[in-house]
Amino acid sequence: MEEIVFQDVSQSFQGRTIFAHRSDVVKGGCITAVCGANGSGKSTFLRLCAHLLLPTEGSVSVSLGGEELSREILLRRLSLVTPELRLYPRLTARENLDFFLGLRGITLREADYEALLARVGLRPEALRDTWAASFSTGMCQRLKLACLLASEADFWLLDEPGANLDAEGAAMVLREARQAANAGRLVLLATNDPREEAAADEVISIP
Repeated sequence: MEEIVFQDVSQSFQGRTIFAHRSDVVKGGCITAVCGANGSGKSTFLRLCAHLLLPTEGSVSVSLGGEELSREILLRRLSLVTPELRLYPRLTARENLDFFLGLRGITLREADYEALLARVGLRPEALRDTWAASFSTGMCQRLKLACLLASEADFWLLDEPGANLDAEGAAMVLREARQAANAGRLVLLATNDPREEAAADEVISIP
């Protein structure tokens, strides 16, 4: 089973303490929400989980099947979706998918590509020859989620996944998150959306 363990973790930037002495456990097989006000450190929490940051104090360990993962292996086993993730504006939806999935050695067949876009609520025929520069923010978010779904990652780290999505899109995110958790994946949402918090099995609050 996937597990992320914070042991007495404190994080500071330029003398400003984001949070201090946190000891938390995030487990696979359920949805965990990290909740708090804007600026409380939710995104920082996710980056620590992904080993994109080193804690100022304490340790963050990530394990799969009881074996602790190195940073190199972890980065191949997780998918991180954040507002900072940018699509290439002068590539189509297909070309963006091919690029991001190609970094993982994943190749989609035409049928897989169309099914994937339909799964996140995008019409493949409308986007085949359209540059991402013309996508709405909601369409960009759906395409990011398509990359996540195709990644086959064991660890899902999602920063405000419902942002810029309509009610149907937000429901799709929670449906996919539940299916992933039921399949045993670790699903961690950084959110201040009450709907996402209510859908979670576990909640980590950051004051």
